[in-house]
Amino acid sequence: MNPEFQRNLWLEASPRRIAWAAVSLGLVYGVALLAAPDYPGGKAGTLAWVGAAVFVICGWLWAARAAGTSVLGEIADRTWEFQRLSALSPWAMTWGKLAGASSLAWLCALSGLVLMTLAGGRSGPGKVFWLLTAMVAAAVLLQAMSMGAALIGVRKARAEGRVARAGGVLGGLAIGGFLLLSAAGSAGFQRGAGVAGLSNLWGTQGVVQWWSLEAPADTFRALALAAFAAWAMAGAWRLMRLELQMRNVPLVWPGFLVFLAIFVGGFAFPTGGLMAALLAGALAVALSAYAAAFAEPADRVRLRQFASFVARSDLARAAPIAPAAIAPVALAALLAVAALVTPRAPGADVKPHDVWQALALIAFVVRDLGVIAHFRFGPRPQRGDFGAVVALALLYAAGGILGRMVGGEAGSAVFAPLPAAPLLSLVSGAAQAALAWWLAARRIRAPEVSAGA
Repeated sequence: MNPEFQRNLWLEASPRRIAWAAVSLGLVYGVALLAAPDYPGGKAGTLAWVGAAVFVICGWLWAARAAGTSVLGEIADRTWEFQRLSALSPWAMTWGKLAGASSLAWLCALSGLVLMTLAGGRSGPGKVFWLLTAMVAAAVLLQAMSMGAALIGVRKARAEGRVARAGGVLGGLAIGGFLLLSAAGSAGFQRGAGVAGLSNLWGTQGVVQWWSLEAPADTFRALALAAFAAWAMAGAWRLMRLELQMRNVPLVWPGFLVFLAIFVGGFAFPTGGLMAALLAGALAVALSAYAAAFAEPADRVRLRQFASFVARSDLARAAPIAPAAIAPVALAALLAVAALVTPRAPGADVKPHDVWQALALIAFVVRDLGVIAHFRFGPRPQRGDFGAVVALALLYAAGGILGRMVGGEAGSAVFAPLPAAPLLSLVSGAAQAALAWWLAARRIRAPEVSAGA
């Protein structure tokens, strides 16, 4: 048996803790059974809902928190450095912590899953199967994302000379996800191209149209969550490899970006054709650049080595240490250029100027990455993320208000990639990107400053 899994299993799912959990769940289910309405199907429906609530609380929330704190707890107990020196492989360490640290949470969650299966069987075995598959896949996705966020927090904290804490890591993950989803649906980001179909996926009960396929919504939802869960597991494993001082071949991250572009673009294709699908994929991939920029530690030495290898055309040594934000920007630009030369489908709701807006969007993304780098490589890198978020908020909000006051919609397009003047946005975004990266390059080339200075 995996020793890491065994160790976490004994810590989390000891007989005493299992007994207390069984008593607590027995009380919850007993009260639900007594309080359920006394008519045909009333008790079964109540128990199914209670089982679903138990699974969400235990399998999604509790298990995700346990997976994240499995690493951060080792940091607090000063045992993580010893584990990094162990003979365990990165995959054994990853799944041992994921499954072991959340073992008690999963035992409780599975009781809710069993109750849902028994009480909700009248809905049909196929419908119940896909619902349970989606819920389990979502739980694995949240756990893997939580562990990945914890590992990112550990890497960044080590580079910034501080201690990673669970509240900061998980809070940053939640806030970052909210900001990315908000940006995806805003007017400045292609008016949420492809996001409408993506959001409807989670609530629809009928048929999902994706590319040229039609599939039942519950089946497609379960398979999509399972695919994203697999990518999240791969991401956690790759981050664990970095923690164990191993070098990753740059394949998983670009592969996920291609998958993301195909997945999101499929929802825009039925109504907008290939051009709309390419633009929607470019939107999703471009937004991923922000996550990549904030996830990586601010490492001057690594960036200088990367620039040196690129200058010598030594791509074999440059690729493994390339900043993660380069891949999404390059792929987004490639997709936007492909959309530029793709004929517009008859009756499609996408317009030719949407392509120029997408190119302007990419220019502003490059500008924003320069702003992020400028703050993160400042004299106090531990405050760089907050400073970058504030600066970007001011650039978009205050700049947009000032531009509208001076020049109306065209004035606002100077500070955001808006459809009113996409060519103006492209030129302005490119100029601002050059300025932002000139300022960032000065800080990257500056001498290293200790975290305590």
